[in-house]
Amino acid sequence: MQKTKRLALLGLLLLVSVGSAVVAQASGVLGGLAGNGEEAEISMRTVIVPGITITPSVSTEKATDIVLMDSWIQDFLDGADNYIIQVSDALYVKNVYDGGKTAELAFRVGFAKVTIKITNDYGEEIGVQVIEAIVDMVNEEITERYEVTSEVIKPKVKEGITPLSELMNNHSHYYDIIVTVSGKVSALGEENRLMGIPFDSLFELDETVTVIYSHDEATVDMSGIENGDTVIVTGKFGDPNLIYATKIEK
Repeated sequence: MQKTKRLALLGLLLLVSVGSAVVAQASGVLGGLAGNGEEAEISMRTVIVPGITITPSVSTEKATDIVLMDSWIQDFLDGADNYIIQVSDALYVKNVYDGGKTAELAFRVGFAKVTIKITNDYGEEIGVQVIEAIVDMVNEEITERYEVTSEVIKPKVKEGITPLSELMNNHSHYYDIIVTVSGKVSALGEENRLMGIPFDSLFELDETVTVIYSHDEATVDMSGIENGDTVIVTGKFGDPNLIYATKIEK
């Protein structure tokens, strides 16, 4: 008997060309996975994550396909409300200097590291879990798979104003949580370019995070707000250092 799995996904997705790293989300029905008798279509959308290098030997699409066919990984994804897949180069320690204080890293040519962030909605709380896999792109197989963190339950809403420095220094803790931050507006109304592509509905806050004020879940009225204004922003914090605003006040 065939079965299907449905994933409820959140967040604004920006379609871009192949680049440094990829966050992939599958919407609708996930299937067509070899070895488990499921048939369905996969809808993938991607967003570039700056700062991570992909060598020509790594195909983000192929690496994603390989991990999604793995039964161990599917056990984690079964029933998940949301997951994000990030593909980057696999690294190894090439040399160690200064008595072990400094390490030189090098690419594992032909290998990719796939990181999956899984979130589950529990009403007033959210569960976050991270798993990783190392993929041999030549032989198209997973050589390592491990649970980076077991599921951590945390509140969906962070009460009070969170300093931007705390937000940035504890990125994984605040990921997918609704936060309230304060800062100075810049780049509003300019020909903004987010991750290399034009985008109109955003501005910078203290030149630290990018605030998107028009997205799938909300469109915030920006009338009366100008560059240089100090504002209070409430919204969901996500990759890469974005806040999807639901409320903005001067």
